[in-house]
Amino acid sequence: MSENSKKAILGSAAMLFFLSLLNKGLGFIKSMVIASSFGANLQTDAYYVAEGLMQNALLPISEALAVSFLPIYVGARAKDQKDAKVLTSRTMTDIFLLAFVLSGILYALAPLILKIMLPSYAPDEVEMSVSYFRILIWGMCFYMSNQLLQSLLNAEKQYGYSSFTAMLNNLILTAAVFFLGKRYGLWTMAAAVVFSYVAQYLFLQVKSRKYGNLTWKYGFRDSRIRKLCMQAFPIFFGNAICELNNLVDRSLLSGMEEGSVTAVSYASVLYQFASNLISIPMTTIIYTELAESFAGGRREEGGAKLEKGIHISLFFCIPISLFVMISASLIVQITYGRGAFDAEAVRMTTQGLTYYGLCFLAYCINALLFRACYSLDDTVLPMKVGLGTVSLNIVLSIMLSKFMGLRGIVLATAIANSLTTVITMTIFNRTKLTIHLRSFIRPVLEIAFSAIVATAACAAWLMYAPAANGILRFVVAAFIEFGIYAILVLLCRNETGLEIVSLLWSVVKRKL
Repeated sequence: MSENSKKAILGSAAMLFFLSLLNKGLGFIKSMVIASSFGANLQTDAYYVAEGLMQNALLPISEALAVSFLPIYVGARAKDQKDAKVLTSRTMTDIFLLAFVLSGILYALAPLILKIMLPSYAPDEVEMSVSYFRILIWGMCFYMSNQLLQSLLNAEKQYGYSSFTAMLNNLILTAAVFFLGKRYGLWTMAAAVVFSYVAQYLFLQVKSRKYGNLTWKYGFRDSRIRKLCMQAFPIFFGNAICELNNLVDRSLLSGMEEGSVTAVSYASVLYQFASNLISIPMTTIIYTELAESFAGGRREEGGAKLEKGIHISLFFCIPISLFVMISASLIVQITYGRGAFDAEAVRMTTQGLTYYGLCFLAYCINALLFRACYSLDDTVLPMKVGLGTVSLNIVLSIMLSKFMGLRGIVLATAIANSLTTVITMTIFNRTKLTIHLRSFIRPVLEIAFSAIVATAACAAWLMYAPAANGILRFVVAAFIEFGIYAILVLLCRNETGLEIVSLLWSVVKRKL
């Protein structure tokens, strides 16, 4: 892969990283407002179970269709731009119709599903969760369309719009809870989620209208859409199995101490804040790059791009993971520790976040490997690997939760994700593309050494620094962790670190 290609990938990743950081900052504010307004109690547990069920229904289908659509669209666009627009319009119409039908089915089945999910809840508590779910589910039509439109814009290398829609979501939910939360409670959140999906759809449709829009002509007879469905099914099945694991986790948490579901949900928000800063830029950019390389028959180039994505993930994930684990208590206290979010809620959320820290690297690399499989038109391998790993996750969650409570559930997720990465890497390397694993030995040693030294210094600061101002302690801790890490990786002459410095220097020279 040429130096220009490396810089282009790194530059796009840096742009998306900045947008993701801004978006996650807004997400932090949203979480702080929600936690302060509603705390962690039985009512919030009922809401987050309903929201989790909605995500369980949305994510497997939406991601499967969006991921499968991108390489098919790239291939169609390479042949005929107008025909690619026809394909997009028909696909959008089909997805909207599918989502509408599924929304109606889930609306009707909600009482039965939630009764099974929440065996320890009283009937009125289950009914509360059903009510929230029946509001949330009507955003499904727009959410699924939003995922497709984001995939379309990513295929056109217009990466920033996905981040903007996420910002829009955070702003809408924060404003709704801040101004209406005290008066209408969690009903405000449920309604605001649906409104947010509609607003995002309108924005994305305007930005992508020249590539496709809703039409009266559905495309079920289009052979490419049938191919899309065939490729999407294994992804959907694998995602559905993963969501089944989340359902099991929530069911186990609902039988623990009050507020456990909410605590793990808030810990997951913080975990996703950090992990998505790396995984979203890398998977978004690398997937598009891989689809283009493999569509053009340039497999060696695609392999080089995948290796570059893994190098960048290692560079960022290892220090972030260590930093989150040692500063989890401080992060939770700063973010949520006010208002209705009491000391017990802080304690439970800290436990969840500490163990989520073990998931970062596996999550990011696994996402890259799965995208590489999808771009090679193999959607079966990720499904098979995911099925076995999720089965292990469920077993471990049940076993470990008996001894470790909510910590055991999150630890089971970390173990399963790590195992998935090892298995996927091994099979991919043998059957798809050769990943030059030896080329990772030196970078990993450089990164691990630098991160461990930086984390030791950061831990010493957190242990002995004055506890008067939590925000100041956190800011100084972050500077110590990532400042020392940056210095050490540059002294080790780590390739990714040097490329980042070169990229920053080129930007500065252009400004001058």
